[in-house]
Amino acid sequence: MIGWNNSQRMRLFVLLVLVLSLLCMKSPTPSNARVFAQASTCEGGIGGHIFSAGGDVEVEILPCVAGFTSELSFVSPGPTRFIGTNRDIGTIVQLGSFPAGVELIFSIYVRETQRTFYSGSASSNPDGLGHGDVTCLSKGKATLGFEDQLGGGDRNYADLICEIRQPQSGCTYSISPSSQSFDSGGGGGTVDVVAGSGCSWNVSANASWISINSGGSGSASGTIRYSVAANPGSDSRSGAISVQGGTFTVYQDGVGAGPVITSASRSGKQVLVYGINFDSGSVILLNGEKQKTLHDDSNPRTLLIGKKVGRWAVAGDRLQVRTSTGALSAEYTYAP
Repeated sequence: MIGWNNSQRMRLFVLLVLVLSLLCMKSPTPSNARVFAQASTCEGGIGGHIFSAGGDVEVEILPCVAGFTSELSFVSPGPTRFIGTNRDIGTIVQLGSFPAGVELIFSIYVRETQRTFYSGSASSNPDGLGHGDVTCLSKGKATLGFEDQLGGGDRNYADLICEIRQPQSGCTYSISPSSQSFDSGGGGGTVDVVAGSGCSWNVSANASWISINSGGSGSASGTIRYSVAANPGSDSRSGAISVQGGTFTVYQDGVGAGPVITSASRSGKQVLVYGINFDSGSVILLNGEKQKTLHDDSNPRTLLIGKKVGRWAVAGDRLQVRTSTGALSAEYTYAP
């Protein structure tokens, strides 16, 4: 760190060992002495990873001793947020919630050396070394200790220590239905979210033509209401609404576009074929052969019913839709 002589270095080393034993009792233990089970949201060790459980995340700066002053920031998912320095013991910052499974990445900026080091993979750091040591605790907690020197320094990973807490660890989410099709005029619909009590969730759409009208976030179970704008183009399109790692897919016709099969399911003797760009004269083809086809009056452009197709269709068979104009969909592999 600073150019002292050998005797000064030795005295400083002994002092640091004594102080760390008293003040840094929460510092990460050596890799060969870990006693906490690995969790799905945590991979322990030097260069270890911390992942979102899908709920709220908070960080607390723990007591430790270091010669340099390091600034702790949360960098991903962005935007980057400053949390505090290694001198700000006891500082707690609420980071919010993030989609389940995304990696939570932190960094330290060392003021004296103007170096920045990151948690997670060693390849993120300028020396190609892991500078964050993760200890996985129970109940959605983990500690993260940083080494602040280029080249590994003294490798005690105690120059800044923080605890990451995810009190909602273990929350699970499901959505229903998984997709919906619309004609070129657009429309609206709902998605039901099922989650445990106290489990929060956030919603996002990856296309500008899909709008979330209500239910953009919530806690426990709830309903998302969305709308789909008219499609002025001739090409069909698709987009997605994401809810805590789950995906709801939106398919939409283009003006004058050909038929597309998006899914198919068996219902007794019938096979329900879902898609876009169907018309009143559309028929189902099974392995190239025309089938007796019924039309759903409520969804004439997005649902066809193969009256007896379920009796003989097997996994791997080829489904197609042919419209009254002769337009033919791409082959869809049946997987009941």
